Amino acid sequence: MRYLLGALLIAAPAFAQQDINGSFNTNIGAGSTVDSNNVNETINYNAPGSAPGSQPTPPVMSAIAPTMMGGGGNDSCLIPSTTGIQVTLFGVASGSMEQDPECNRRKDSRLLGTPQAAGGLGLQVSGISLMCQSPSVFRAMALANTPCPISDIVTGNILIGRNAYARMRENPDVYIVGYRQEQAFWDTLLYIGRELPDAPPEPPRASLSDTFRRTSGSNNLAIGSNRSRDPEPAATE
Repeated sequence: MRYLLGALLIAAPAFAQQDINGSFNTNIGAGSTVDSNNVNETINYNAPGSAPGSQPTPPVMSAIAPTMMGGGGNDSCLIPSTTGIQVTLFGVASGSMEQDPECNRRKDSRLLGTPQAAGGLGLQVSGISLMCQSPSVFRAMALANTPCPISDIVTGNILIGRNAYARMRENPDVYIVGYRQEQAFWDTLLYIGRELPDAPPEPPRASLSDTFRRTSGSNNLAIGSNRSRDPEPAATE
């Protein structure tokens, strides 16, 4: 039994994970050492250009499009356009500006139609005529029964209403802006190619003075009748 216990004590350290030298009591004192069989390994990662004598990595070639700022800020009619192309070692970048015709039309129309006291020219008909050069505006004006101004060279007057529509029917290619783009719409709206029916007679309209007389006549009649009524005879005893 004594020999078996001694064999177990000799074989026990062979299965331990750590080598302990010194006292085998529970508390390991200052004279004891613990060997965990750890191995220290140092790994160095040298990026390009970090180690002495290495060559730095060149930057990627890129053509950056320039920034174009239109003159006048938000009220400018200039549209900037930039382009940048990069092919391997060769790159091209360019920038340009172009005018916006619709923006220029709106600004010119505003300048013409604004009263002179506010810095404009006070020519509202000219401003409307300039806006009517747009097909969408010309169509909207016709649908609102306010056709765009058309000058009559014979009389020197501006044709309005039915007379303006009749002139458009005579030569739609000249007087209708965007006629070929929306020919079916204009042919239907203005009866182009068909006989124009006669306009129905307008109901008679009373003048302002007649309307006023009829409105106040009943009151006047009542007042007059009261005034013209003979007074009742006094009762006699």
